[in-house]
Amino acid sequence: MTAFTFRLEKVLRWRQARMELEQFALSRLAAECARWDAKLAEIENARRQAEQLVLSSGPVEGSDLAALARYQQHLRDEKQASLAHRLNCEQRMEQQRALLLAARREFRLLEKLRQVRRAEWEAAVNREFEALAAETYLARWAPRQHRESQQ
Repeated sequence: MTAFTFRLEKVLRWRQARMELEQFALSRLAAECARWDAKLAEIENARRQAEQLVLSSGPVEGSDLAALARYQQHLRDEKQASLAHRLNCEQRMEQQRALLLAARREFRLLEKLRQVRRAEWEAAVNREFEALAAETYLARWAPRQHRESQQ
């Protein structure tokens, strides 16, 4: 009896490696999106702190309000740029999810084919064992029948 071999084993391993690579790329993009989320939270926190600082410092002069307005405008601009980067990151994540899904589907297809081929091989081995067992039984039974018929 020969051992089970799957002729497409190398292709299966290659597809598994590709699937893992796509998963890694997706996790990198998720980390990038998380960094943009942290940046947006940081901007919002800076905006609140600036307003609170100006309002809690006592009498407010016009130059303080003008500086606060400029800083708030700077933060709005920075927030818009960060939101654009975050949106771009989300779009790339969606594309990467599609690539991962396709790679996973290709891997699972070959994996299922491997399971089918293994089941076919096991069935063939079982048939071979059954045939051998039947042959062995008949080989033992025939001489006994021959002896009994001679007596």
